[in-house]
Amino acid sequence: MGSLLPTGGSSPKFCQLYIYDTENEISNRSTSIGGSTNASTSSSRPYDLPIIEFLKVMLDSNNALVKSYRMVRDSLHENRGSNLKLRLIGKREQDGRTYNLPTSSEVAALIVGDIHNSIEKRDIIVETSSGLLKCISELHPSYLALQYPLLFPYGDDGYRVDILHRGITSSSNSKRPTCTMREFFAYRIQDRDQSFSLILNAKRLFQQFLVDGYTMIESERLFFIRKQQKILRCETYENLRDHQAHGSTNISDVGQRVILPSSFTGGARYMMQNYLDAMSLCKWFGYPDFFITFTCNSKWQEVQRFLKDTPLHPEDRPDILLVYTIEFQKRGLLHSHICLFMHSDCKLPTVDYIDPLISAEIPNIDEDRELYSLVKEFMIHGPCGAENFNCPCMVDGKCSKNFPKQFCNHTSVDPDGFPLYRRRNDGNFVEKSGVQLDNRNVVPYNKYLLKRYQAHINVEWCNQGSSIKYLFKYINKGPDRATFAMVQSNNDSDKNDAVDEIKEYYDCRYISACEASWRIFKYDVHYRHLAVIRLPFHLPGQQQVVYEADDDIEDVLDRPLVASSMFISWMKCNEINKEARKLTYVEFPTKFVWKPKLQSWQPRIVGYSIGTIHSISPKLGEAYFLRILLNKVKGPKSFEEIRTVNGEICSSFKDACYNLGLLDDDKEYIEAIKEASLSGSSFYLRFLFATMLLSNSLSKPEIVWENTCEYLSDGILYTQQKRLKSPEQILLRNNSSLKDYRRMPYPNADLVSSSNNRLIAEELDYDIPNLKNEFDRLFVSLTDEQRNFFLI
Repeated sequence: MGSLLPTGGSSPKFCQLYIYDTENEISNRSTSIGGSTNASTSSSRPYDLPIIEFLKVMLDSNNALVKSYRMVRDSLHENRGSNLKLRLIGKREQDGRTYNLPTSSEVAALIVGDIHNSIEKRDIIVETSSGLLKCISELHPSYLALQYPLLFPYGDDGYRVDILHRGITSSSNSKRPTCTMREFFAYRIQDRDQSFSLILNAKRLFQQFLVDGYTMIESERLFFIRKQQKILRCETYENLRDHQAHGSTNISDVGQRVILPSSFTGGARYMMQNYLDAMSLCKWFGYPDFFITFTCNSKWQEVQRFLKDTPLHPEDRPDILLVYTIEFQKRGLLHSHICLFMHSDCKLPTVDYIDPLISAEIPNIDEDRELYSLVKEFMIHGPCGAENFNCPCMVDGKCSKNFPKQFCNHTSVDPDGFPLYRRRNDGNFVEKSGVQLDNRNVVPYNKYLLKRYQAHINVEWCNQGSSIKYLFKYINKGPDRATFAMVQSNNDSDKNDAVDEIKEYYDCRYISACEASWRIFKYDVHYRHLAVIRLPFHLPGQQQVVYEADDDIEDVLDRPLVASSMFISWMKCNEINKEARKLTYVEFPTKFVWKPKLQSWQPRIVGYSIGTIHSISPKLGEAYFLRILLNKVKGPKSFEEIRTVNGEICSSFKDACYNLGLLDDDKEYIEAIKEASLSGSSFYLRFLFATMLLSNSLSKPEIVWENTCEYLSDGILYTQQKRLKSPEQILLRNNSSLKDYRRMPYPNADLVSSSNNRLIAEELDYDIPNLKNEFDRLFVSLTDEQRNFFLI
């Protein structure tokens, strides 16, 4: 929002149109957005001037905010040269719907002179000719009415922070008496019988309203999280005791980092936790059998029936185009990704079982006309390539989805574990855009699902370990992004490496109307079954204590259960429950349930959950060896019992691992790499191996390499193929096998830049951005022998 009057002789825009040169307001409104005032022919006038006149009269008669601006106009005419300011009151003493309507003077006050001392929070002050733009708070009651005057023709209030729930009064004893912003928008976009909704019939303006509404909701949440960063602090129990012992009472300066917690839907931690939880399911049930991508179909009969007898199209109502989804992309329609785990009795052990379930061929039109029509409409890729270089899949002159595929008489599996479906050269084809497309352009599908749901449903067989973690990482890759720019700080005095994760989440975020609808209605973005319980652990005295910055250290340490944690409560439960002593920490959630309010484990009555302890780096020392023991030891009652072997208490967790034989012949390091391979990227595995080499803890590095080379070399060939944009080219010397390749000296040195030794570093995954610098630092410390091991 700018000044009340245009500056420097410029044309009036936006709110200035209500005040400046109102005798020519209609023509001013048309020309301000590129229209023409020439009424001679309708073709030269893109806007209907009588409709603009009608809307102007309607707003003048009914909109309280418009009346406020007209008051400014009248006052300026009567007192030319006066310095006027329009104040839109932010705090309501009464409900806006009744407070706005009687007279406009109750909504706005025309004030002459300096009024800054009387401004309350969120008031909007518009000066006569300030020449500057002013930001309007999204929490201001008039924000939506100012942004969308045609959707709020009466100028009534939008959201404000003190809206009470129905049946609740200010004196009611309610835990949450006021309405949240999400609840407000969910209420406004409901379709009600016997009631016409101007918002729902606004077509593209409705889409803008949805996106704007959700960004307001998300901004409010992120603002709350950012403010909490100045209040909440976290420190270990032992360190707080040390502070107290040294007589220090100030605990308000423990770090300063803006953190976006894993509880915030869509954040980086949220996505990573979902990825790790999904991989935990694989540890218990094996790999999923099917990967299904289900895209919404705007031509569904339910959608068409709902919009019948209305001038609306499906894209005008993104709130009804909702299926269970976990991803929203810029292509408009939303879609879901589903990983399906089959029962052990129904798994598909070989490719012989694939053909009856998954087809990648065009059906014979005479045998099944319905299926032929569905495949033609939903499951044909292209045309692309030479027939259509403008197809969205085209990158550098090639199809990014590698269509058309090759003809294949039998289903098989390639060396990377991906299926090659049967695509026979049987003469069947479909015609799209004048191009005949055969089985090489068919997207794999299931006949039953395609007939039942009549939409694009891509079904893939994925019971191969080498492809699973990349599949899960794709599902949990995070929100869409738009174009971005990198800006370096030029402040030499700024030595703080603080990471603003809230700002990183904001950067380049792309939100569609479909995603906005989904999130406003509070539908889940991710779903899984069974539940996965994340089991934290810590060394003695290292449990985290959360407190407010201005808390007294004595009060913090005197709180009940302050020294407790989920991990310590597990050991306490082992003291009193015999059944608990039969389980390891990871197995515990199958028989017991964690009660956060009681800070204790209770026997589980029904069902079970899956426990997971996420991997940690060996460079953390004792914590790393503690995690090793937690996978082996059952029913310990204390930290001492965890490191007790054959009745003798070891001096450290590392010694306990040695005495149990867990570190003989580097077995545990081999197991650590294999376990990390279930969830970690190939770059992370190579980084982990380099860390082990630098720690000088490997007695025989060549033994570790021989047993883990398959995991450590994973992805190198794929990355090189992608870099050279040649998926068919296998980068092997002398046509060596993959097994031999992984045991050769440093390969393809001619493909590496002159700075060399960066082949691995360039394969950095986006979810581990901080590892590259640390990798470079570690790499120069390796001996020649260690470097050769690492670079194979």
